[in-house]
Amino acid sequence: MTIKTIKIQTGELDGVNVIADPDNQRYLVDLPNSYDVYWLFNSKDEKHAFAKRVEQPDIKRAIYEIPIENLATDEQIKSFNFKVKEARNTAKAIASEREAMESVLSFNQAHDNKTVAFIYKAPTKGFAIGEILHSGKYFVAQSAGENDDKVFVRIIHSTKLLQGKAEFANREETLKEKFPVGSHKYLRYDELGRITAKDYQPKQVATAETQTLTEDQRAALRAYSEKNGQAWKERLNVAWTSGSYKGLDTKQSALLQQVRNQFGPEWLTHLKTDDLYPEIAQKTAKTIITPKANGQSM
Repeated sequence: MTIKTIKIQTGELDGVNVIADPDNQRYLVDLPNSYDVYWLFNSKDEKHAFAKRVEQPDIKRAIYEIPIENLATDEQIKSFNFKVKEARNTAKAIASEREAMESVLSFNQAHDNKTVAFIYKAPTKGFAIGEILHSGKYFVAQSAGENDDKVFVRIIHSTKLLQGKAEFANREETLKEKFPVGSHKYLRYDELGRITAKDYQPKQVATAETQTLTEDQRAALRAYSEKNGQAWKERLNVAWTSGSYKGLDTKQSALLQQVRNQFGPEWLTHLKTDDLYPEIAQKTAKTIITPKANGQSM
């Protein structure tokens, strides 16, 4: 049996590559490893599957093989070409939404000379809390805190948030209803990467005017930040969940847990270095020389 190269177009387009492999009597389709892109080639019935997934080391890609005997008729070839076309259209749409989303969020979320960093991995602690910043067809974006240099935004593939045929059939409307921009959500990740969501009401953020850290609480926060470097806030959030404060004594650990119970995780994202070292901030402020009134020279 010969490969019908006239009717099957090989080559790469929009991130999807069709490869003829006559030596092994098959075609290969190399796609982005996204369910939205490869689902038409996927089958739970391996014995009677039109295509079979091939194991390969690149976790960002999915490769399917189609035996030549599954492309023996014009109808089978027509079906194959349709699947490839749909995969390419979807991959292009996903790339377009991702580019537009990152561009808008990079502009809207940056402040105080901080850059925006996007996180596509699931959180190691198994859950995430934050404000919904984007709700589209293929992605939902959620605030994920910040440090002295960066603002973090978690990007979630929407397939992990949808359930059942009805939600997938009306995914944009469903996502906008379940994850409206501006809402706060608590997301729980299971061992398979699936996500359940609940509404979350953030505690009132303690600002410079309302926060009432004691000196002992401030000292414990200083100690933790100095031991854990730039990522200390993210590590403290994990410690608040586990109750394990490595490197600190019992008294300091108790004080950190006290801070968590009093102010909550949202407060930590707004905490500034000046709040931990107010004496340095005050000293710095006193050294700033301001112009005299009435246009007098300094």
